[in-house]
Amino acid sequence: MLANERLRGTDALFKSEGVTLLGIEALHEAVERFLKGFLVARGHKLQRTHNLSALLDQAILHNTAFKRFADLADGLTDQFWAQHYPGGDLTGVGTDYPLLRSQAEELIALIETETHSSQNEIPSPPCAPPHQNSSPA
Repeated sequence: MLANERLRGTDALFKSEGVTLLGIEALHEAVERFLKGFLVARGHKLQRTHNLSALLDQAILHNTAFKRFADLADGLTDQFWAQHYPGGDLTGVGTDYPLLRSQAEELIALIETETHSSQNEIPSPPCAPPHQNSSPA
């Protein structure tokens, strides 16, 4: 829910203003929240980090298909840090926004597919021990 809200805000800002530093931060936060939600749903303890690459490494342990998003995680994290604190090198920040947003959409689709498929898995009930009759037959 929070991740979707952040993503909708990112898209609204882009539609209204084009590429902005705030838009880069919001896209990063949306991806971060989707990854954290996926990992928490898989039993991970919430990590207080903004490093998408570290979060992605944990997701890869569940499905190697996440590996294809390494460039997204690295690039978006670098751009997040560049604009997040004063003095960062803003050269190139946001120039690849359409690509980042497209890759984010693919990552989110994978997370949603993985989440949906795990919710549909019904664990097998434990085998009950055979009924023991204490009286002789």
